[in-house]
Amino acid sequence: MNDLKRIYREEFKDLEARLSIPYKFWNGKLVKPIKEHYKISLCTTCMNRATDLKVSLPKNIQDNSDYDNVEFVVLDYNGQDNLGDWIKKDMMDFINQGKLVYARTDEPRFYSMTHSRNLAFKVASGDIVNNIDADNYTNAGFANHINKLANEIPQKAIFAKGKKMLRGRLGFFKKDFIDLLGGYDEEIQDYGHDDWDLMNRAWFLGFTMMWYGGTYYGNVGSPKHQTTNMFNTDWKETELRNKTISARKTLARIYKANEGKHWGKGHIVKNFSEEIDL
Repeated sequence: MNDLKRIYREEFKDLEARLSIPYKFWNGKLVKPIKEHYKISLCTTCMNRATDLKVSLPKNIQDNSDYDNVEFVVLDYNGQDNLGDWIKKDMMDFINQGKLVYARTDEPRFYSMTHSRNLAFKVASGDIVNNIDADNYTNAGFANHINKLANEIPQKAIFAKGKKMLRGRLGFFKKDFIDLLGGYDEEIQDYGHDDWDLMNRAWFLGFTMMWYGGTYYGNVGSPKHQTTNMFNTDWKETELRNKTISARKTLARIYKANEGKHWGKGHIVKNFSEEIDL
């Protein structure tokens, strides 16, 4: 195991030194009028995270009630914690109002950050898709602010807290996410570097980071590096492995993921009744 980690570290260090990412950042000024009222999908994927979601989801819905063109997508990735029972009991009004989508797949044995997010972003109906981890708070006015940022640059935008500490909060125009980026790279598995890989590929393709800082981020207080539901629970090892995969592809100038593959594939039951094959 130690030899494997050493190989990952050495190879990634060598590759990292040869990468030159063309960072492009928004200047922080909101100057353009609001011409578009984009539909924004705030997507959460989870496996056995009902405890966190019961705290974060109601607050996030309330905190974004000032923006009427928003939906919350919850993908239950074959969890065994009866999340659907809670949704039926306490959250059906939001489903009936079109504010919440509850989707479930019974197929996966282990949690995959990349595959689960690809599924959720495909299920989402918004013009903009943005990941929100189960233990994240958006804080008040997040969707409204994302719409303002989107009006500043209506294509090839990265919506993120900032360059450091992404915290599972990454968003794009859905069309760009699918057509230009090819989704999350599903060769990246288990914990680590999934968001960074996607963001770096976007920069190489000329995207601009529309950052929003810490104002729109909070956490319910759950521990970091939650790997219980993953195939390989050693997050340090898997993060190094995923960095190596990402760097190799970057050096090969492969900026669109999953080429020639049926990515984001799965059978979904949406809102307890509608069956969808993605």
